[in-house]
Amino acid sequence: MSISSLINNVVTDQIISFRYEINILLIFFQSFICICILLNNFFFQIETQVTNKYIEIGNFETWSEAQSYCRQHHTDLASVRNTTEMEAIKSILPTTGIYRVWIGLKKSPGVWRWSDQSGFSFKSLETFKANMTHGSYQNGEFCGEVTFPSGKWKYQGCTTNSHFICYDDELVLVSENKTWSEALWHCRDLDMELVSAHNQNIQHWVQQRAKKASTPFVWLGLRYTCTLDFWFWVNGEESCYHNWAVGEGYNTIKEQCGNMGAIQRDGGQWVGKSETERFNFICSNSTDY
Repeated sequence: MSISSLINNVVTDQIISFRYEINILLIFFQSFICICILLNNFFFQIETQVTNKYIEIGNFETWSEAQSYCRQHHTDLASVRNTTEMEAIKSILPTTGIYRVWIGLKKSPGVWRWSDQSGFSFKSLETFKANMTHGSYQNGEFCGEVTFPSGKWKYQGCTTNSHFICYDDELVLVSENKTWSEALWHCRDLDMELVSAHNQNIQHWVQQRAKKASTPFVWLGLRYTCTLDFWFWVNGEESCYHNWAVGEGYNTIKEQCGNMGAIQRDGGQWVGKSETERFNFICSNSTDY
């Protein structure tokens, strides 16, 4: 073996060793971040983030009329799932006098649901029970109303006229078929960003939007780096939360270079897809996701 060949072999071995050490450090660093995040969530209870902008509408309308108005001019009637969202709504209403507003809650037939069809969770039910006062109903239908400044919820006849609260969604499903890079720059040209579903709350909303897509997958702001061998969000958010489908993401041995992250329209889980494929995508105008 020549000296030059020997030197090349030594250099190659050193490069391989260096890459291995870098990968070990990356794994350790990611694990350390995850531990910090988990400890933070363990010791400090974090309220679900408010992801919507609420708008008080001064018109007097029935619940159905209010729903139609919100869907035409905004996103939908307001959903109130936790105290943070309740306080956000309270902050936009008058501070004096008694004020009643429709929210997007309706019981028909026999099941409480939000207007945006996201379902009425156990946590929402507990909030409802804790804040409920007696109300009336008509034709077997109940609609949700909140009285301020007390913040008490009540079920009311859906044909009663009242003010109401709409919300504007910070997540926008773009029903155009673009490659991942085209989708990224489409969002950025609008001063938005491809969405980062870095926790379960945001994942829920992203999944709801993805259900309305015209393609079987929807691009996320999730990309893979071949050099460092890991997935990351384009907004720089660190997260331990993953929602990979079986055999995808960190659970696969298939080649990932050239893949970007998408969410299934029907299953709601993440998959790696070639960046040249064309799908709908979701833009976000929030700095948090």
